[in-house]
Amino acid sequence: MRKFFTAVLFLLGVTPIGNGHAADAALSYTDQASSLIGHVTVVDARSEDACLHSTIRGAHCLPAASFLGPHGRLASFREIYWLLGTAGLPEQAHVLVVGDDPTERDFVAGMLYLCGQRKISILTVPVSRGAGLKQTQMGEGTGRGMTRNPIYQGVVREQRIVLRSELAQALATAHPPSILDGRSENEYWGERIRAMRGGHLPDAQPLPMLKARAQIAKADLQLPLRSGAVVYANDPFETIAYFTLLRAGAGADIRVFTDGWIDWANHPSLPMDSVTYPDPLVIGKLAQQPATRMNQDQIALLLGGFLMLVTLSAGFFYLGKRRS
Repeated sequence: MRKFFTAVLFLLGVTPIGNGHAADAALSYTDQASSLIGHVTVVDARSEDACLHSTIRGAHCLPAASFLGPHGRLASFREIYWLLGTAGLPEQAHVLVVGDDPTERDFVAGMLYLCGQRKISILTVPVSRGAGLKQTQMGEGTGRGMTRNPIYQGVVREQRIVLRSELAQALATAHPPSILDGRSENEYWGERIRAMRGGHLPDAQPLPMLKARAQIAKADLQLPLRSGAVVYANDPFETIAYFTLLRAGAGADIRVFTDGWIDWANHPSLPMDSVTYPDPLVIGKLAQQPATRMNQDQIALLLGGFLMLVTLSAGFFYLGKRRS
């Protein structure tokens, strides 16, 4: 009966995800780390200060922000490889990624996966709660060095990455890829805008990250996707974390549009559905507020100076009259 049900779902284009669905062997979640300690390289995705103060003893401090440049843009792979080298990571090692915030933790794990790290385990128990380990296994973290030691030589998993130009071409074909949107429902429908425009990619299906995480935890997630589907969220940080969640937690055969919605929305020529725009009146008011306050200050300063000048002039005039 189960095989029949699975076959029906397959014909309908639905991939059932549950306890029996194997995740990617190179990227997976775990809630037990005691047996791994001493046999893996530990990476702490929290801030460097938090990592240096208290983490799994000897963990490499590699904050999520280290991978991002100005305005949240993803650094180049060349720069990221230098980063991984200064963090002391060998590409052939089995890495255990830990942290407190699931999005930060999953983002760092996803970056390591895309950079070609051989195997990544993701600890679901927060470090601030002891990571499920003995107190003797906790200690200070290790910061990055000034030079690469060793030189990171992983091979990028290019087959898992979709570029903007590639995705635009694929959407224009007779058989475009399935697309999954990991943002909130309000963002999907353009009610909340965090980019130049609101809306979603053509025919994308919504599955918010928080909802997907809850369904994976209960082992009842079902993805209506074909093999090789593309996933995205708002920006590189959220997008890669979303990719990791579905890849490690559900074993989904997916690719990732790493730049996310914010990059797509900033190109007016690209197609999208449910298009909305920020309220120009609100934008105008926000833009005028700093200038208005500055003008008022300048006026007050000029008025004060003028009154002082009038007062001094009147005083000199009065003294001149008395002398005469």
